[in-house]
Amino acid sequence: MLLFLLSTFFAMTISGCNHKEPAPVEGPDTPDAPGVYSVEDFLAFASAVNKGASTKEWENEEGWVNLCADLDFAGVTDFEPVGYVTAPWENYFPAVVSGNPFTGKFDGNTHHIKNLKLNCSGTEAGKHFGIFGYVGPGGIVQNFIIDNSCSLTVGPEVTVSLSAGMIAGVVYDATVRDVTSYAPMLYQGKATGYFHMALIGGLYAKEKGCIIDSVHNWGEIGAEDSTNLGSGATGIHVAGVVGFANAPTGNLKRNVISDSSNHGHMNSQAGRTAGIVAVANSCTDIINCENRGNQLNTMPKSDGGRLGNICCFASNGSSISGCKNYGNLISTTSGRVGGIVSLPNAGNYSDNENYGEIISDSAYRGVFFGYVTQEAAWQGGTASGKVGKYSNGKYTYDLYSESDKVRYLGKDGSSGKATFKDVTIDIATGDTPVNPDPDLNVSASFRIFFIGNSFTKDAVEHLPGILAAAGIKDIQMVHMYYGGRTIPEYNDGWSTSTDYHCYVCNPGKTSWTDVSGKSLATVAASGKWDIVTIQEHTGRKLAWGWTTTEKTAVQGLVDKVKAAQKAAGGNPKLYYILSQAYFNLSKAQNVTKPFSTTDEMWTIIAAQGKKAVEECGFDGIISTGAMLQNLRTSSLNNSNGLTRDGYHMDYGISRYGASCTVFETVIGPFNGNIKLDNNTYRYSKSSTTDGSWSTPVTDATAPIALQAARYAISKPYEVTSMK
Repeated sequence: MLLFLLSTFFAMTISGCNHKEPAPVEGPDTPDAPGVYSVEDFLAFASAVNKGASTKEWENEEGWVNLCADLDFAGVTDFEPVGYVTAPWENYFPAVVSGNPFTGKFDGNTHHIKNLKLNCSGTEAGKHFGIFGYVGPGGIVQNFIIDNSCSLTVGPEVTVSLSAGMIAGVVYDATVRDVTSYAPMLYQGKATGYFHMALIGGLYAKEKGCIIDSVHNWGEIGAEDSTNLGSGATGIHVAGVVGFANAPTGNLKRNVISDSSNHGHMNSQAGRTAGIVAVANSCTDIINCENRGNQLNTMPKSDGGRLGNICCFASNGSSISGCKNYGNLISTTSGRVGGIVSLPNAGNYSDNENYGEIISDSAYRGVFFGYVTQEAAWQGGTASGKVGKYSNGKYTYDLYSESDKVRYLGKDGSSGKATFKDVTIDIATGDTPVNPDPDLNVSASFRIFFIGNSFTKDAVEHLPGILAAAGIKDIQMVHMYYGGRTIPEYNDGWSTSTDYHCYVCNPGKTSWTDVSGKSLATVAASGKWDIVTIQEHTGRKLAWGWTTTEKTAVQGLVDKVKAAQKAAGGNPKLYYILSQAYFNLSKAQNVTKPFSTTDEMWTIIAAQGKKAVEECGFDGIISTGAMLQNLRTSSLNNSNGLTRDGYHMDYGISRYGASCTVFETVIGPFNGNIKLDNNTYRYSKSSTTDGSWSTPVTDATAPIALQAARYAISKPYEVTSMK
């Protein structure tokens, strides 16, 4: 087993370099519109930012700098980051002492960055490094792909403290979203003070807060270190997504890192290495993130590693919720290890899941955490996988009795500090292997296949809980998900499994589980489906007008589903999910928009949805977008338009209403005409933090959302006032 695991650290298992590229998203309206069209344009744009000069010549009328073509940096050896400032971390705060941060808005429009070799060789403390060096207050960086022809290397000449990231060195009161990187990252420095390396090196929230959403790493992560043997804040921090996140203790504005993932394997000698965030030092929320990378840590100091596969250290009001780890973690030098987090200081840890094997010869090991010394509340979630002791290249699994199996979760260093409520411990009390990944081919009386991005995830997230509360135990649901993907991209990527998440809720289960390595073609042909749904990205220009290109793509995807089902002996009903209008219109595609209000956007996307249903052979529509518009006229509407971040649905009541719409459109009517009036499912989480807004589903609010859903079912293309 050990030889097999070790081999995975030296042979990447992803196939990102071979997958079919997604169809390009429509860019600016005319070829001569302002924007970045070449490497020369980008370097000139970076130079202007760094000189404090105007960047108007690259901005559209909304102030966005649009990337209008793929950029190939082959031959560029003297790269200067956008926002190349000096901002030493002092008291964990990166204050700018010289230079000009990037505080504008950059949209990559899903274009690719190629052959960019980032070589960090700086000897000045606080000279942060990346494609963007320092993204300052109000800045937004989004929507591009970094190819595996790119790389980030921190050279041995680096002996000072700074933050390096493939995307950005430091993000301060700013936003990064919808970026995927396949580039390897390697630390070879000799920094004696703390050092951060990840896609985003350092994160700091103060006045505006930071949002890191849908950022994904597929590149291999390496850290060669024999100089800095620190295991605390002054050590080396290496991660897939964020290296170090901080804010003033008790700060109202927070760091929110959501719906992000790491698939890159980690081979590290650093004191702190994690798949998602090395350190959530203060006021940082890690939400719905996933790690699939294996970690081998050989930190050259016994008991020097503080290692987790989601996070190493969380403290001062930080939280980890809805996160999943599938990666294995091995420490060969007595590192303190946890499948989710090494040290969870005072904070909340809810609905997290571990399926990886966690191995170390330290007594501080567990499938959830390494050890606790402060009060840490663990609620919900699933503890699976295994935990064991490493010894000279071999290891043995821990074995606890049924009555003592809470010890699988981690070491309570101060008896009673860790508390647990409703945690499912799915670890055998004998040495019986556990397979955490369910098979698609299970017995079910009714099967639903959802195809769509995060807007479909909004629509289906609460369905497992609703089904359980209804006592329905014989329905299988599968959601093939790709963040930000459009129907043309789903149509073109029909046969590839790269980058897709396949979320499964099998009969009797109460949550979604991710099964890797599936393609749309595989799932579509896996058996007879009763319902198949397809959803378009309403925040893109292609959803704002019924073009030949769009009709061809929608019809193409419908035809592929029908052909796969015909071969499998199935004849499913096909439904179009009409998703939501944005509350914050600036988060829709950065081109000239044919609308100026949320209501106008709804009218346009509803007309598009009607065309798709009428002309492409759908049997019906699931109008979660109409549900949200209806709910916005009710007493439940709030200052964030019932969204969590300006465009995705609120984690609580909005998602619940969307799931009610799905249930009463395609589940209840086909299963004895079940209604949700007496359904007892509720969702108690409350938050008004931008990026993670959640309005609780209570006995008082649930009927309002259900009524909004019923109005949407009755009038799917109209708004029904609930005043």
